[in-house]
Amino acid sequence: MDILRGSFAEFRHAGVPITVHTEIVDALADLAHDYESSLILAGGESFERLAAIVQIAEPVCGGSIFLGVSDSTETATIEVAIRAGLRGTVRLPITPDRLREVARLHPRTGPQDRSLRFGELTLDVPHRSLRWRDHALLLPPREFELLHQIVRAYPESVSIDTLALAFGSDLEDPHASVRVAMTKLRARLANFAPAQALIETVRVAGYRLAS
Repeated sequence: MDILRGSFAEFRHAGVPITVHTEIVDALADLAHDYESSLILAGGESFERLAAIVQIAEPVCGGSIFLGVSDSTETATIEVAIRAGLRGTVRLPITPDRLREVARLHPRTGPQDRSLRFGELTLDVPHRSLRWRDHALLLPPREFELLHQIVRAYPESVSIDTLALAFGSDLEDPHASVRVAMTKLRARLANFAPAQALIETVRVAGYRLAS
């Protein structure tokens, strides 16, 4: 199956220049020299390789790491990828428009938003953790993604459609996955920092931080 649909010039014109490597070692070397790049794994890596690649790539990748998926990608593979720390999925073949939408949903983390504060809580973006006073809580990938999207959008709400797309539209039921993760995140926040900012459900609109 083709990984790309479109010329390199078309990707550059769309504002999302892309480089293709046949070996993961070459891709990781590129990341080490371009911290702001994101990584899309589209080579059908095994479960074990996914976890190892993410562990190596995260310290040198200032962007996000995604899994390239097709109709033949098994749900179990996507679930393993998300648990390993991948940010979401990208439908193959990658097109300029598709990659531009991914870039919009997952903007590069600049110095100004590597930590986000709300109330007495601080979201540590690079370490995917939440800090409250002298305590720190490492969040599971999906729960971190939910909280990150909602904190960035404050005071606006984030629709469940947007959150489902950020999770990866190739899950069997991404909307249900969002709801399950939201329930777990709310319980985790309540146990970690009682009486701090909670996430409220906005009818029709989605979710937002409580004022």
